[in-house]
Amino acid sequence: MWESVALTLAGAAGNNVGKVLQKKGTHILPPLSFKLKVIRAYALNRLWISGFLMDMCGAALMLTALSQAPVSVVQPIAGCGLAILCVFSHFYLKESMNGLDWVAITLAGLGTIGVGVGGEEQKVDKIPLFNIPWLVLSIVILFVGSSQHLASYLQKAKA
Repeated sequence: MWESVALTLAGAAGNNVGKVLQKKGTHILPPLSFKLKVIRAYALNRLWISGFLMDMCGAALMLTALSQAPVSVVQPIAGCGLAILCVFSHFYLKESMNGLDWVAITLAGLGTIGVGVGGEEQKVDKIPLFNIPWLVLSIVILFVGSSQHLASYLQKAKA
């Protein structure tokens, strides 16, 4: 299981970092079209090509992880790629983040890894329908409560 967790993290990092490199490479490139001159410009841009290759390697790692573990484990861990993207953007693109951003990134990374590691494929014949409304209600309460708490925190920080 830990091997698939590591493969998923590496794959998610490859996907997200590759996209950032491709984006950075497009700053000096013309808009993508099917003209031979434009395609050649993309193919000769080292930064864009390295981002493309990193993105493809990340996809291959994700497919390998999916062949070894259930999707209910791999997909939540893949969400950690967004936290990896934030850290990479901070150091590579020089984007600034405050303390609250760093706390959120850390919690997102730990949460997705925790969900992925704790998840396992289960054989369920049927899902009890009365549990679904409680699940939806719990999620709504969690997000509404979190957003209101964050909004009040930001108002206090501005004052």
